[in-house]
Amino acid sequence: MNFAVIGHPISHSLSPVMHHANFKALWRDDEYCALNIEPKHFHHIKDIIAEKALDGFNVTIPFKVDIMQYCDEIDTAAQMIGAVNTVHIKNGQWIGYNTDGIGYLFSIQEHLKDNMNVLILGAGGASRAISYTLVQHHRVTVANRTVSRVQSWPFEVACKTYDQLDDLSVYDLVINTTPVGMTGYEDTSLIACDQLKASCIVSDIIYTPETTALLKDAQQHQLNTINGLGMFVMQGARSFEIWTGQVANVQAMTEAVTTALKGRK
Repeated sequence: MNFAVIGHPISHSLSPVMHHANFKALWRDDEYCALNIEPKHFHHIKDIIAEKALDGFNVTIPFKVDIMQYCDEIDTAAQMIGAVNTVHIKNGQWIGYNTDGIGYLFSIQEHLKDNMNVLILGAGGASRAISYTLVQHHRVTVANRTVSRVQSWPFEVACKTYDQLDDLSVYDLVINTTPVGMTGYEDTSLIACDQLKASCIVSDIIYTPETTALLKDAQQHQLNTINGLGMFVMQGARSFEIWTGQVANVQAMTEAVTTALKGRK
């Protein structure tokens, strides 16, 4: 079977490394490539995918919303999230899914307890996916520079501006979904972890660098921390399962990405 990830730019993507490690571990003779598509050519996406004879593909920035208009069917979760990151091509039909939220959920499953009070920093696409997934069983507050973006979502969460975050001690889980802390911004974070309670878990969906300023601050205060590597791997594993019906080898995928990241240092 043939798969790919589409985006622009795409040369940095570790998805091919991750998926090929999974194929090898499962003794599958599949292919997975990265396709750089110029936004001005995106309206040719049906022809581009057909030419590559793909059975499914992942979608990353900046096409997660634009791809929806080309799907014949869209999964309920992807509709609520408002973005598609996985397309399964079945009998010529394009079925759109979003595995970001469920990927995040799987990556922190062992840390979750019932009805947690969750604070999510940022209101972009990843925040919306994670919020939709977590709000089913937890109390979710989204903090952003403005609240209007969150209020337009088709599901309800509490929302505050960063200035309105007056008591951080009430949260059991804090998740950064913003780019703050990525390479080039390592020395900044949106909240001070000295205001969090000792049992709070601090999570960042960034995995480059491995430990952001937020996670360093949390670790200095003896808090449990989780970076974004698990979410990246688990959303990819879920995509593979959608395409093939087979359970992915998460260990092989994680080891491949970890090794690739070390090679980039």
